[in-house]
Amino acid sequence: MGEIGKTYTGLTGKTKEDFGHGEARYITYLNVFQNTMSDLSMVDSIEIDKTQNEVCYGDILFTTSSETPEEVGMTSVWLGTESYTYLNSFCFGYRLSIEADLYFMGYLLRSPSVREQMKILAQGISRYNISKNKVMEIEVYIPTKVEQTIIGQFLHQLDNLITLHQRKYFLIFHNTR
Repeated sequence: MGEIGKTYTGLTGKTKEDFGHGEARYITYLNVFQNTMSDLSMVDSIEIDKTQNEVCYGDILFTTSSETPEEVGMTSVWLGTESYTYLNSFCFGYRLSIEADLYFMGYLLRSPSVREQMKILAQGISRYNISKNKVMEIEVYIPTKVEQTIIGQFLHQLDNLITLHQRKYFLIFHNTR
């Protein structure tokens, strides 16, 4: 990973009084944890702070801490374009230095082989953490851009189809009660 991009930190030096108001936004931990592709609406308010690292379109976001080793290092790809968007302090960002299909990268970094590598890097007893430097040592296979696009679009369409069927099932199940 270290050969194809660089990391940056989430918000630093903030207190609870800094959150909940302001013109800027920060991406929540839960957004990164839950979504392969970040939910652009799962953000909270914060004041603009030009000393912080801004998240850009195509950045990959990593969680740094969790209660289990299986949940450390979850990733999400940011597809937002708004200025003054920051990352919460319990995550770190990663900016690719190569051209890559973002859907492919999102699914690749949540694949069982990469998740297993993340789990091995988790350190702790009651709370598990992962070092961004260690994450940069993870090896990933990157096919050609054409192959990435085909794989990324296929998995994205499959995800959408699964979501559609889950909603349909939910509606049917709740309307028959």
